[in-house]
Amino acid sequence: MTTSEGTGARLHIVVPYRDREEHLRQFVLWVSAYFDRLAQPIDYRVTFVEQEAGLSFNRGALKNAGFLLGEGRSDYVCLHDIDYLPTDADYSWADCPTQIIWYGAEQRPVAPGVSDRTVTTDLESSFGMVLLMPNAVMRQVDGYSNGFWGWGYEDFDLSLRIRARRIPTGRRKGRFHPLDHVNEGFTLDATPSPISLVNRRHFQKLWSAGKIPAGDGLSSLSFEVLDRRPCEGCVEGAQDRWEIVRVRFAHVPTPEQVAADGARA
Repeated sequence: MTTSEGTGARLHIVVPYRDREEHLRQFVLWVSAYFDRLAQPIDYRVTFVEQEAGLSFNRGALKNAGFLLGEGRSDYVCLHDIDYLPTDADYSWADCPTQIIWYGAEQRPVAPGVSDRTVTTDLESSFGMVLLMPNAVMRQVDGYSNGFWGWGYEDFDLSLRIRARRIPTGRRKGRFHPLDHVNEGFTLDATPSPISLVNRRHFQKLWSAGKIPAGDGLSSLSFEVLDRRPCEGCVEGAQDRWEIVRVRFAHVPTPEQVAADGARA
């Protein structure tokens, strides 16, 4: 599909989710109202991919699962964190991987109400938070790695998967309202958390040979759908577009990831 053919393209918004009920309520109401007001309507659907309790959070695998669940009914995907609400952002068709968030993501607190430290995101090089991707490109790069549990580095890995294949990328300077929460990637003094350090080593090992890692992504993900339910709180007429799907993965974190996750200080 080319840019000119993008008019009428079907968008699937995938949101990884677990234990953020207040953010879920805010996201559903805000984003359904945002799309309802668009001057140029977009044919969209939203899937919250909810990870069952019991294992560390795996954001990359959840995005992969969400993509696979909606691939047949969409032309492009938006890989969307739950803690960013659009105020002026362009979700229309993108013919290459395109980050659409800019304002609102520059600096975020480490632990609101507990620590006054903040972390800064380099928006010139980051490749997460709110990312548009044609389905064909998502398949071409094999999606995200499934091996990052707890927090961190799945976005860095995706960025290298894209750039190593010399796939063009784009950026749109959208404005978003951030929802503050505890950042699991950092300690209270804003140094990298134990799980972040473990995942950094895993990331470095994956790419140490200087070539694209193979066999870890959409092609290797195994998961079970435990249940599906509609979202509550959408604007009138949008209910059929929103769904929560709870999944169970067939793979598990490494012992090192298990030990490091939750060891925040």
